[in-house]
Amino acid sequence: MTNCALVCEYNPFHSGHKYQLDCIKSSADNILCVMSGNFVQSALPAFCDKALRAECALLGGADAVIELPAVFATASAQWFAEGAARIIKDIADIKFWAMGAASDRDAILRLAEVKLSHKDEFSALLKERLDDGKSYSFAAVDAVKTLCARLYPDTDISGALNDPNDILCIEYIAAIDKFAANVQPLIIERRGALNGDMSLDNEHVSATSIRKAVDDGNTEAVKRFLPYNYEKMLEYRRCHAPDVEAYKKAAVFAVKSATAEQLAALRDCSEGMEYLIKKDDLSDYDKIVSGKSTRRYGEKRIKRLLLDAMLGIKRGDGEKFCTRLLGCKNGFDFSILPNTVKTNNRDIKAAAESDDDIARALAVDERAAALYNALCGADGGYYNYSLVKI
Repeated sequence: MTNCALVCEYNPFHSGHKYQLDCIKSSADNILCVMSGNFVQSALPAFCDKALRAECALLGGADAVIELPAVFATASAQWFAEGAARIIKDIADIKFWAMGAASDRDAILRLAEVKLSHKDEFSALLKERLDDGKSYSFAAVDAVKTLCARLYPDTDISGALNDPNDILCIEYIAAIDKFAANVQPLIIERRGALNGDMSLDNEHVSATSIRKAVDDGNTEAVKRFLPYNYEKMLEYRRCHAPDVEAYKKAAVFAVKSATAEQLAALRDCSEGMEYLIKKDDLSDYDKIVSGKSTRRYGEKRIKRLLLDAMLGIKRGDGEKFCTRLLGCKNGFDFSILPNTVKTNNRDIKAAAESDDDIARALAVDERAAALYNALCGADGGYYNYSLVKI
């Protein structure tokens, strides 16, 4: 048996995701998606709930959907990738990790090889750029590009790493090297619009453009890009769309009510960021994000720190964890799943009771579910979930 995993948000699931799953089918007996839950890496609530997104994935060709714990799903690209790798590595008969890239496969593999095989040179270049006040993400991309151009001047990398999917691919391959040497990267070149492209005229469009069109009431324009649960998704958005303005106000409350010392203990806080955050105006979310961002700390870093404050994510959370199976096909073999993935609430609670580190990671998921449901005007919490089967 050959199994393939991939990491996703499906925010929402669209035709480009369906294309990727179709590409994988010929290479694997089972496709297992590791998917973000209530909140996504942009540090915002998911477009619709995880059960509906998991169902779309199963209808689209996935055999199982595993929840990526919130401590990883809301993290930087490196921590996001490493958290997923720690799940994927223990899937039985796992052979491939599929990943979508905007750039050429060979360019991605060459850039990843440069970063992994020349770690000292990469670290030195990274430090130079950080010392110049660059953000980590910018510094890392620039360092690996500079190193590749120096070592392999004949390799065309001009268009690589300009898209977030390319950057994630590099981090996925690095996570494979660190945690999952038994897994091979399966790089699938993205077709249609790039990440963040707002055009609706391509073969496949970006999730960003779909979300905006739905929010603007232009739902007919994106109907052809939403292959499953179109009406159900619109109904969810009509009745339970997360209140983003309430989310922003909750974030402002979280940082205003926290002391500098409490902020300093958060996962994404370092080098005195707590004083930057607490300084001056704390009245408006967008002003905090734009006003506190610098060349060193980009807007995404500030947004993640605000979400950390709301969910209480501290450094060290996620050292141990367990998570749940969100959905699967009828007849799916549960024995394929890693020990960290549970199929029922009883086993999840037992894992938390047996280990304080696991309990802390699960507490983050519990707070994430409570916050998400409050923003959606829905009842229930993390343990009010039923396995999706089709």
